[in-house]
Amino acid sequence: MGRDKTDTWFFFGDSVTLGVNDTECLGGFVSRLALLGAQKGLYELPPATFYNLGARRQKIAQIYDRFEAEYTARLMPGICSRLAFCTGTVDTLSGTAHADVENELSKLLGKAKTIAPTLFICPPPAREEAVNQKLKLFNMLAQGICSSINVPCVNIFDELLEKGLPSLITDAVHPGPDGNALIARTLFDKPAVRTFLTVSD
Repeated sequence: MGRDKTDTWFFFGDSVTLGVNDTECLGGFVSRLALLGAQKGLYELPPATFYNLGARRQKIAQIYDRFEAEYTARLMPGICSRLAFCTGTVDTLSGTAHADVENELSKLLGKAKTIAPTLFICPPPAREEAVNQKLKLFNMLAQGICSSINVPCVNIFDELLEKGLPSLITDAVHPGPDGNALIARTLFDKPAVRTFLTVSD
């Protein structure tokens, strides 16, 4: 049965976005965030639709290479789209050069915003302090890029550290069920996320 309008959210990223190691809610913080929005009356599930398009071990450049085709493949009449990206952990862990990260993220978000309203979510903390120092630097870079191209950016890194996320990580970087629930709740409290999830008439 057709619908005149279907509000649809697309989340792209790596394995953290995919929700690897969340053994209680497939889709990790993305699925949990979608459920929170429905519970709070921002939309109804269905017809609202969420796609978790995270892919393991993918860098920003790889997400850029695939995201438009994967988005286009899911278009249908009446769709009202939003694009969210949570990426950077793999680039940070693999030591991608600063200049390359800046170029690839600028290119990714610059392209995305020409397609649909776009939100960038900074990657959450990992378990090890040394990795977290690098992730914090990446997040500062990402905030600057988002500001320069007028893309909303949500950085809850420090808040998640204060709330003990590293203790809820089940390997080096992947939160378990409690960690993903914490990320979803913390994101949902942010005005930029509420705006992103709010259905327009």
